[in-house]
Amino acid sequence: MLALLIHGLILGSFLIIGRADSEVLEVVRPPAVKALLVEENPQARNQQVQQQRADQQRQREEQVTQENQRQEQARQEQARQEQAIKEQAVRAEAAQQEQQRQAVLRQQREQQEAEQQREQEKARQQEVARQQEIQRQQQEEQRQEQERQADAVAEAVAEASARDQAETESEIIMAYTAVIHDLVQRNWSRPPSARNDMTAVLRIRLVPTGDVLDVEIVRSSGDAAFDRAAETAVRAVGRFSELQGMPPRMFERSFRSLLLTFRPEDLLN
Repeated sequence: MLALLIHGLILGSFLIIGRADSEVLEVVRPPAVKALLVEENPQARNQQVQQQRADQQRQREEQVTQENQRQEQARQEQARQEQAIKEQAVRAEAAQQEQQRQAVLRQQREQQEAEQQREQEKARQQEVARQQEIQRQQQEEQRQEQERQADAVAEAVAEASARDQAETESEIIMAYTAVIHDLVQRNWSRPPSARNDMTAVLRIRLVPTGDVLDVEIVRSSGDAAFDRAAETAVRAVGRFSELQGMPPRMFERSFRSLLLTFRPEDLLN
């Protein structure tokens, strides 16, 4: 088909040339001669075949080259896409790592803030506890001071009361003692042998009714008559009935056992 096409092209070119020179060469170049000449030129046909083969080879080479170029372009495009995908993956991974890092930093900041808040709350609680302890100590000191003052007042009142009671009790004891002194003195008769420097001490044991249980000379005057006169004076009274209304505690402390001192000039307790 290619050879027929080439022959047709050559024949067409000859026809065009023949028309251009038809006025001059119309008798010299009949159509049968041109066809015979073409068919009888094998060299030209070989050249045409070679040219056609060369063209075909060139076209195939160009097609191969274009295909290679297309494949290369496709490979390059694929490589660019893969590179873009890799870069996108790297960027995505970097973004994810950055997000993770930011999340870790945020968590660390939150933990630090929480720790600071805990420390501040702990410090505040410690300060509150310290203030409360100071207030408690102050209240305790005030309470102790109030107790000391109250104790001092109570002690002072007790001392005053005890002093007053002691004074009152002492006055009562002195009054009862004066009664005993008067009763014994009424029954005492000084012996002729008595001298001013004599002193006899007697212990009298009584009961709450005032009765005398016993009379004992605890220190003699050195004169038997003086000692007997003192003992006789006490026994002569027999009962101190005025002691019956005395408080029992006062009687037990001061009059259960009573010492009387006898001197020639007076009778003293």
